[in-house]
Amino acid sequence: MTLRLAAIPGATPDKWLQRWHQRFPQIRIAVDYYDDGAPDGSDQLHRVAAGLADLGYLRLPAGEVLTDERFHRVRLYEELPVVCAAAEHWVAAAEDTVSWEDIAEEAFLDPTQMAPAHVDPSAAVHEPKAGGELAAAERMALEVAASGVGLLLLPNSVARALSRKDVVIRAVEGLPGYEVGLCWLKDRDDEVIQEFIGVARGRKAGSGRSELEGSTSGRSSGRPSGGRRQTGGSDGRTGGRGSQVRPGAGRAGRGRPPRRRRPR
Repeated sequence: MTLRLAAIPGATPDKWLQRWHQRFPQIRIAVDYYDDGAPDGSDQLHRVAAGLADLGYLRLPAGEVLTDERFHRVRLYEELPVVCAAAEHWVAAAEDTVSWEDIAEEAFLDPTQMAPAHVDPSAAVHEPKAGGELAAAERMALEVAASGVGLLLLPNSVARALSRKDVVIRAVEGLPGYEVGLCWLKDRDDEVIQEFIGVARGRKAGSGRSELEGSTSGRSSGRPSGGRRQTGGSDGRTGGRGSQVRPGAGRAGRGRPPRRRRPR
C-alpha cells in the first residue's frame, strides 16, 4: 500500500516521513511537489479530488474557511508573511520586521505574472515538479526583486526555500499570515489517513491510539472497512476519543495557538 501526499513549495514533511517509516514501515508514503497554484487552495483540492493524492498540504490566508464540503481540513501551524527586497533596499535596515504601513506604498511584484515564457501554468499546474521547476514563477520574481525593481510578499517558508544572497527577508507586521494544514476527501477517510494526521500533529508512538496493524503501539484495529473513526467537517474537528482542532488552535485539547514560523 502507498499513501500519496501532495506537497507545495516550502513544505518540509521529512520529520513526518521519518516517524511514519519507523512506526508503519509496511505502508509506503510517496510525496509529490506541486506549485501552490490558486491562493484559495482550489488547485490543491482538485488534485486530491482527482485522485492524484490521498492528502494534500493546504495553505490558506489566516481565517479563511474551507467551504467545499467534500473535504476535511486540519490546521497544523500558522505561517508568517514576509517581504523580500534587494539587499540595497531600505527594508534591509530593519533587523527582523517591518510594518505593512511602512511598505504599503512600495511597488510589489506578482509572481503569477512572471511564469517563464515557455511554461503554460494552466497546463502544468497538476504536474509534479522538482528542482528549479518548482516555484519557477516565485524564483523569477525573486530575481527581479534582487534588481531593486520592487518588493515581493511570500509565505516565510517559500521565501526561505528560495533565498538568495542578494535578497533580504523580513517579517511583515500588520498583515494576516497563512494557516497551513492538510486536507483529504471525506469519502477517502480511513485509519491510514487518520494515523498520518496523528503523526503530523505530533502524536507519540505508543500513545495507545493507533488503529493500524503493525504500529509501534502494538494495537490492531480489528475494524471492518466501514467502521472508520468519524471526522468532522471543514471546520477542522477530528473525531475519535473526543479530540478537536479549533480554528486558530494548536494541538487538540491543549488550548495552544498554532505555531508561528518566524524568519530566522
